[in-house]
Amino acid sequence: MKRLDPELRRLVAHLDVVRKQAKALGLFTNERELLECPGCGLMEDVTADGILITCREPDLGKDTGLRFAALNQHAFRCPACGRSVREPLPETGSEEAPPA
Repeated sequence: MKRLDPELRRLVAHLDVVRKQAKALGLFTNERELLECPGCGLMEDVTADGILITCREPDLGKDTGLRFAALNQHAFRCPACGRSVREPLPETGSEEAPPA
């Protein structure tokens, strides 16, 4: 396997810094699927500005201010009811499918 070009390495490192900054600002960086608690119905959504929020029906888009806490790479704690929530499997089809 060829070694990465030094310029490509620099760009990848910079991209990682930008991703961490975006995450710190509350932006959804699309590293995982959005969560929904099967216990109380609290769900994550992303605003048009890319901000990760939590909401419930019928007030979709209205941020509760609560945030799921990571327990490990694929499990999270619901901030409303305390239930453990597993990250859903990634959706398939729409991104990989060729245009009709």
